[in-house]
Amino acid sequence: MKIAVVTILPELIEGGLLAGVVARATTLIRLGGAPAARPSVTDEPATGSAAAPTAAAAAGSAAAPRSPVAGPPEELALAEEATVRAPARPLTVATVNPRDFTTDRHRTVDDTPYGGGPGMVMKPEPLLAAMECARQALGPTARRVLLTPVGRPLDQHAVRRLAAEPALVLVCGRYEGIDERVIEEAIDEEISLGDYVLSGGELGALVLIDAIARLVPGVLGEPSSATEESFSDALLEYPQYTRPWRLGQRQVPDVLASGNHAAIAAWRRARSLERTALRRPDLFALHRPTAADRKLLTGLRNLDVAGRTSIALVHHPVLDRVGAIVTSAVTNLDLHDLARSSRTFGLAGYFVVTPVTAQQDKVRHIARMWQEQEGFDHRASALELVRPASSLSEAIACLGGPGNVRVVATSANPRSLPQVPRVTAAELLAAARADDRPVLVVFGTGWGLAEGVNPLIEQVLCPIDGAPEWNHLSVRSAVAITLDRLFGLREPRTR
Repeated sequence: MKIAVVTILPELIEGGLLAGVVARATTLIRLGGAPAARPSVTDEPATGSAAAPTAAAAAGSAAAPRSPVAGPPEELALAEEATVRAPARPLTVATVNPRDFTTDRHRTVDDTPYGGGPGMVMKPEPLLAAMECARQALGPTARRVLLTPVGRPLDQHAVRRLAAEPALVLVCGRYEGIDERVIEEAIDEEISLGDYVLSGGELGALVLIDAIARLVPGVLGEPSSATEESFSDALLEYPQYTRPWRLGQRQVPDVLASGNHAAIAAWRRARSLERTALRRPDLFALHRPTAADRKLLTGLRNLDVAGRTSIALVHHPVLDRVGAIVTSAVTNLDLHDLARSSRTFGLAGYFVVTPVTAQQDKVRHIARMWQEQEGFDHRASALELVRPASSLSEAIACLGGPGNVRVVATSANPRSLPQVPRVTAAELLAAARADDRPVLVVFGTGWGLAEGVNPLIEQVLCPIDGAPEWNHLSVRSAVAITLDRLFGLREPRTR
């Protein structure tokens, strides 16, 4: 793997790599000219990189050979062969300093921004020349990546994709950034480490190099380490333990010393699933569980929120268009479609709440009809989740009674239930995973739930928002969208 870093602080990159865990697997090279002279006060603060060259020099070349390449850029492999008499190393990192491509005596790489404003902007000409030098050395297919806070957040998926590239050119911005025309002309991808700002792209480049290096064959002593670590399959890594066996009042889990490798693997997988679900629900939503994972999740009741969640479609008490409390009619379409949504997302049950005995009988009849009809097993499995209830209190009692059930309302009106705490879908999942109570998600019919249900509600989900002037989804659509937000698997990134 060959990587070139375009930076005005090559010593920072070299020092960071020499001190890092990938040093023994890395060859360092400088391209484009002699080491940079001391920068002018205009270009870089005096405190910029004073300590970095010392660190790099002190480390010498025992850990990672370094080869200055003077004059025009040469083919990187030839430069290595000509100047480095050491066994081949799986990772080669070259630094290219834009200051080597300036024409003024101060080697200026920045200028004031058009339109005014604070700070300085990196000039396009030295950057483009340095990038071209790197590309000539690495080859015309080298992917050019800019480290910038406005880029796409870095994740393990992106690391794997970049590690598969034959060569990379990492461009480190400084000051207020680089001229936008450089990005339009010569950058293939922009990457950010996260939602915060650093002094420059060098630290981001070091992070990216380290992450990529771990996937390069020959860098890690144990190849399986890269596949077992956090984020390898959208999961965090399981807890690790070493000696001593007992530390104060805490000891290593017995299963890890059992010698039963299958039990150890299952324990580690369960802890990985549990840790990800509790700490990174956004990441857990990207995970595609295997059949074995689903079996493990069944035993982790606090994580299987869907498996202990029911929905309730309330037909009384609800409001009509003028605000009067009414009882709405049960419809075949609501009954059938909400049952299918409940089955799709693995819910425990679906309550149809109506005090009208004839309507309850209708619910039982329709559910029984589909369950008894041959050739429609998929519909039967959905309709078997349906059960009528004369009131919301009765549905809650079926699940364990007040205080033992997390009752969550939904509403299209952001001003409804003002005294009840509002939560997002992610916040509800996090709270539900903190205990193992059954969850009941309540949906109203007509023009929404009447205030009579307020004392039973613990939380209310934030409404589904679309066009601000129109918000009249059918209850079938609202249920499907809500369940997808709570329990649907997120689409993994493809790039």
